[in-house]
Amino acid sequence: MVRTAMIALAATALAAIPLAATPASANPHEFVYKGAGCDGKGRLPRYEGVIGHKLDGVSDFFSSESWAQMQSGAQWALGCWQGQPYRLAVGLPLIVKGGTLSAAAAGEYDAEFQKIGALLVAKGQPNAIIRLGWEFNGDWYPWSGNKDTVSFVGAFRHVVGVLRAVPGQRFRIVWNPSLGSGTAAPQALWPGDDVVDLIGIDFYNQSWRAQDTDPAVRWQGYLSANYGLDWVATFAAAHGKAIVVPEWGTGTRPDGHGWGDDPLFIHNMAAWMRTHRVAYQSYWDFTASDYDSTMSAGKFPQALAAYKTEFAR
Repeated sequence: MVRTAMIALAATALAAIPLAATPASANPHEFVYKGAGCDGKGRLPRYEGVIGHKLDGVSDFFSSESWAQMQSGAQWALGCWQGQPYRLAVGLPLIVKGGTLSAAAAGEYDAEFQKIGALLVAKGQPNAIIRLGWEFNGDWYPWSGNKDTVSFVGAFRHVVGVLRAVPGQRFRIVWNPSLGSGTAAPQALWPGDDVVDLIGIDFYNQSWRAQDTDPAVRWQGYLSANYGLDWVATFAAAHGKAIVVPEWGTGTRPDGHGWGDDPLFIHNMAAWMRTHRVAYQSYWDFTASDYDSTMSAGKFPQALAAYKTEFAR
């Protein structure tokens, strides 16, 4: 009983921390992705032991395969995180496979989003950070905005309205492109200052330029690329929004275009995040089919050492 009460108090205290711009000398709040639901929860103790301190939050995702899978997966995942002393950042699909952005904008899926919002509140996540339709400037998710920018904006605005109408919610909404132009210019998909709380950028140490074998040159490319780090900093400042980095990491790709054990990338990212007062960052310590940046497993020892140095508490 006492331990349960202490966990609940810790979770409440963390949830009360505002995700506003932090002091320039401070590190952002620290999250991680270790896998979905109970899989990720079970891996957290070892990860925290490796980095040497407790985390502020965790990242998770809901399925975009179907509305039924979204709802059942959310029930499972949120049951796993219920009562845990971590703030939750969750990727929420804007539509699922077979859906359309125009239908979302017209309110045809409102009941699904009402259920998700109510479930987040009921499972102890009224302060959830919601990455709605993340990485929308690429073409790899059903809600890609490149073919219909008007419907994307309308869908985003409408769904935010549905989520904010859920009783008891205090959700923070993230507008979250991935680094680079993808197939759509992100600013064409801006839904408005009134429906966005935080501006996110997903960013992995990967590239296809011949000159990027030099880590210093590679970093400059990340800064100055179309819709790169310099762009997101300028865009966020223009809209008066704090920046978050919901996914980032250094590792390997099956096609050889990941830059692996790169401590300079870690040091540069940490310095950039402090300079730009990033509110939270979530490292991708996970082996996915297209990118492996699991530094805690000993695969990237120099990157891990750099991370522990930069984010020591």
